[in-house]
Amino acid sequence: MSSKRDYYEVLGVTKTATPDEIKKAYRKLARQYHPDVTQEDPKVAEEKFKEVSEAYEVLADEKKRQLYDQYGHAGVDSQFQNGNFTWNDFSHYGDIRDIFGDFGSIFDAIFGGGGSSSSRRQQSQAGRDMRMDIEISLEEAYSGVKRKISVPKFEACTSCNGTGSKGGKQVNCPDCKGTGQARVVQNSGFGQFVSVVPCRKCRGTGRAPGSECEDCDGNGRTQHTAHIEIEIAPGADTGTRLRVPGAGEMGHSGARNGDLYVIVHVREDPAWGRNGADLYKDVEISFAEAALGSEIEVPTLGGGKVSMSVPAGTQPDQTFRLRGSGMPIMNYNGKGDLYVRIKLKVPQRLSAEQKDLLVKFAELDGDKSQFLKFPKKDRKRKR
Repeated sequence: MSSKRDYYEVLGVTKTATPDEIKKAYRKLARQYHPDVTQEDPKVAEEKFKEVSEAYEVLADEKKRQLYDQYGHAGVDSQFQNGNFTWNDFSHYGDIRDIFGDFGSIFDAIFGGGGSSSSRRQQSQAGRDMRMDIEISLEEAYSGVKRKISVPKFEACTSCNGTGSKGGKQVNCPDCKGTGQARVVQNSGFGQFVSVVPCRKCRGTGRAPGSECEDCDGNGRTQHTAHIEIEIAPGADTGTRLRVPGAGEMGHSGARNGDLYVIVHVREDPAWGRNGADLYKDVEISFAEAALGSEIEVPTLGGGKVSMSVPAGTQPDQTFRLRGSGMPIMNYNGKGDLYVRIKLKVPQRLSAEQKDLLVKFAELDGDKSQFLKFPKKDRKRKR
């Protein structure tokens, strides 16, 4: 069993956290353990910084995150060069620049960050990921459902075509003279580093608004409400995460849009229990059916029915398993099982004849309970 801590616990996020929430958690912890600001022992801080970076490396990568969610640490250790995380395995230096701004150059110098300046500029301007929560019924989770959702977000200003400049005309950035780059000198516990980073004013584009667009105040973006249809596949459960690529907020200066993550919540149904792909249902039968045995029809969640044999002598709360009659397994051709718990249906009113027969049955069964000894004249009167 792995001695590593749970990656979600390391970053302090839930298993349904969006990439944006994961990045925010990493930003906070990485700043906390940075050698220039931490109050902890440098060696301890370095280990903690490495731990949160390992967690971020896995949870920020969609494929690695899926492997981790399914198989735990064993599923992702093989993704590292030596079976254990080292800084050579860290691939999110562009995100570090996005998170830390100029501080990103320090980490590049320390840990050997690579990649072209243009690719890092592109990453630093990517649109923000967004999250929305949606609630569906258990029946909708069983059958699958399409929903239209309204997403308030920033989109390109139509007046300036997203440039932020009146009439769409731009000029060279006055801070970087159109180069899109700036020199930064940083002092840290590891020494002094000089690096070239994206210009903060123009975000690395080298261009700036001439006269600011009045409709978007020079931001190049205005808020709109997007109407998006999403499809939830059969078998969805609470916590199911759907990704809609490019449906998040727009990127700056032509960079990619963020993604939209839809988190599904399935309402509880009082008539059904659920555990993963398995369903649980209480079914009432009569005393005669339980004692003598019978063939009954059990309702299924999809509105159908399935036959089930009740053997003679079935007891109250006895449970039977109907294979393949549970919930669909999401993105898989199969279903879970349906567990049927027997409940004994006791009639509240009996005819005189029914009472007589039950009394005779009890006497034959050796039952001498006092409640059975009602007056015979009362039985005759009720006939």
